[in-house]
Amino acid sequence: MTVRFLSLAVKALKQAIRDRRSLFFLLLFPVVFMVIFGFAFGSPSSLGTGTTPHKIAVINLDRGATVSVNNASHLVSAGANFTELLGNVTYEGTDTHMFNLTNVGADQAQTMLKSRGLDAAITIPENFSQAVVALTNASARAETTSDIGLQVINASGAQAAATSGQLPTNATLPRQSNVTAQVIVEGDTGSAAFGASQGLIFNVLEQYKSQIQATAVREVDATLAQNQSQTNVNYISAAVKPLIGTRSFTFFDYQAPGLIVFALLLQVSSVAQDLARETDRGTLARLKLSNMRSFDLLFGTMLTWIVIAVVQILLLLGVAIALGFKWSGGANSIELAVFIGIIGGIASISLGLLLAAFATNERQAAQLGVLIAVPVSFLTGAFFPLPNETLGAAFGTTFQVYDLLPWTQVADAIRQVLIFGSGLGDVAVYVGFAIILTAILFVIGVISYARVRLRSE
Repeated sequence: MTVRFLSLAVKALKQAIRDRRSLFFLLLFPVVFMVIFGFAFGSPSSLGTGTTPHKIAVINLDRGATVSVNNASHLVSAGANFTELLGNVTYEGTDTHMFNLTNVGADQAQTMLKSRGLDAAITIPENFSQAVVALTNASARAETTSDIGLQVINASGAQAAATSGQLPTNATLPRQSNVTAQVIVEGDTGSAAFGASQGLIFNVLEQYKSQIQATAVREVDATLAQNQSQTNVNYISAAVKPLIGTRSFTFFDYQAPGLIVFALLLQVSSVAQDLARETDRGTLARLKLSNMRSFDLLFGTMLTWIVIAVVQILLLLGVAIALGFKWSGGANSIELAVFIGIIGGIASISLGLLLAAFATNERQAAQLGVLIAVPVSFLTGAFFPLPNETLGAAFGTTFQVYDLLPWTQVADAIRQVLIFGSGLGDVAVYVGFAIILTAILFVIGVISYARVRLRSE
């Protein structure tokens, strides 16, 4: 005995193939988008930066340093001061801040860098304050000895220099120190946004160091009545650390996984239209008179569109690769991406069921599908990174308002799998939430369609 849902699945698949216009829209319309975005954003310079604030995270590991000023001890927290400077600095001639600081830990910063929720992450080392103190002392020492002469101080001591009117009696020469610190700026080195933010961070750090030196020199000059002279002491440096798994990626590499999710969202319109057509043509009424169960129709419909979803994913991946899309992880990444994409496809099918339950005819179902699917695709970050709208934190992950959509989770997971070669364990949180949200949407869609369209009349 032939399983009824398989027969219905075959019928639906044949019907979908015969409807060449809808099939063309479903399969080739996203391909057109992929080609357009590939040419428009396929080069590293395609992402403009302007004067938009760059989203960065600062991981401040600085432990501070204790210094003695006028026989009193003071705690220096240079890491906190530098972080505050980054948050306050603005573009020249504007009130626009250069950076939008996000308060996250090192692990979360890595996750956000991979999804391009951050442009860069800065790690301030533990001995940053000690290096700042060393830089201050070295600058003051160099300025003091430039006119007095180190040989005078070494030969006669501070007291002898003071009696000649060159150094106050209560002054001591700052101690020489070899403490150095390196600030790490991490991000996707193939991202234009990272390149711009990294350059700005380096400039701010150099200005910060110059201010430290200038302040030390001014204090010495005020004491010795000398002319200010700059030193070339360098106790604080910065280095770029490429994000693990990154290569020379373009903005198109970021968009390609999003375009796959956009294609899956187009199924909403097609599923709703297909089911509404069954009602308009009386096919559903005849099926209800047969031995068909609700399960047979719903599962058969889902099976059909899952097959189409797999075709969509593989087709768009092939086109993207032909246009220069770089993916990591080999065949395993593609298999995992298809699996995650199927979850997104089921979410779209579920939403299509919900629309088909309340649409009055085939045309209205199709229009509602497009009206909902296109805006949702933008809200999932399919095309462009979204602004931070934090909803809360759970499982060590900060969630945005958009994360309530299963397609957002699917887009983030596919992006990490294909771009960074992440495994299932690395995207487990995304996949888990995508499954939960899809299950909720599926239950709502099935119950709504079954009660409105499949109940006995």
